[in-house]
Amino acid sequence: MKITVYGPSNCSNCTDLKETAEAIIDRNGIDANVTKETDMTELAAKGVMSTPGFEIDDEMVFSGTTPSEPELESIITEHV
Repeated sequence: MKITVYGPSNCSNCTDLKETAEAIIDRNGIDANVTKETDMTELAAKGVMSTPGFEIDDEMVFSGTTPSEPELESIITEHV
């Protein structure tokens, strides 16, 4: 599984989202790679108009919101 968090480098919500996703992956023993994309050209190409954007295996799952940890865990485990 490939997870990408989209947001500028100074976006603390984006960084927190990446760290939370990594913790969920570790806790559940999921084989996944979590990266953060900060290039604004890439964000625009993906249609991310408000951050953070959250993509799983090339599918944009949500953008412009930060779900709670239990909600994010549910989103990630549904895509396993």
